[in-house]
Amino acid sequence: MRPCARTTLWLTLPLLAITLASPLASPLAATTLVVTSRGDTVHGAASLVASLVASSDTVFFRDPQGQFDAARFDTLTANALRLLLDDAAAKGLPTAPLINRALEGAARRVGGQRILSVVRAHAAALAEAKLALGEGSAVAELDAGATALRAGIDARTLTVVRGTRPNGTAVTALVVLTDVVKRGVPASTAREAVATIARTPRSDDALLGLQATVAKNAQRGPGMALDALNRYVRGAVTGTVSPSTPATNDRKPVRPPDP
Repeated sequence: MRPCARTTLWLTLPLLAITLASPLASPLAATTLVVTSRGDTVHGAASLVASLVASSDTVFFRDPQGQFDAARFDTLTANALRLLLDDAAAKGLPTAPLINRALEGAARRVGGQRILSVVRAHAAALAEAKLALGEGSAVAELDAGATALRAGIDARTLTVVRGTRPNGTAVTALVVLTDVVKRGVPASTAREAVATIARTPRSDDALLGLQATVAKNAQRGPGMALDALNRYVRGAVTGTVSPSTPATNDRKPVRPPDP
């Protein structure tokens, strides 16, 4: 990293829990540090970051430009990835999400076959997400939609969520939807909850509150998570629940792990 580069460091406790469940994660991983290269101001304590990096924790880097680095893979895997990326580009699909999936696998020292399997699955999901969300969808929306599809959420649900944001991004809604479903809430219930909240004022803040509420109560079982979701949605609709912190560029939804 260049000395003058500014980096936003995003650390969240919910991310720790879901990362350990990822099929790409190492069994020895205890903490995940997501580093996203952006032009934002540095946030967080350097000493904390240093201690995490020094403690043999899993660290993976997400390149927003999606630059493919063949040196990170063995020759066979690198050549196969190039073919997959060329095929995706020919179909009009974004390649950055695919490259980032491959980089995550390489950083976690996952085998080449597993990396290729995940990249193929995500490419297919990106194509389906593009049909469900629309041609004009941003890369981040397609990536979030693909992750939702791979989590078992159907394409119709993606279209419904997209419809709640005709003039804005649906990324937060899609990511929260996926995380809530992975925590045991039925997909149909999660869809209605996210769609309802997405139509309210300051909906991104409310969606992040929903995600945090479900994550906290899911530790006590899926039933508790569902009860908490229903209470939260009622409060959001009636105005008795209000987000405690406004949405900023540094407060983002936690991306669920890849299926």
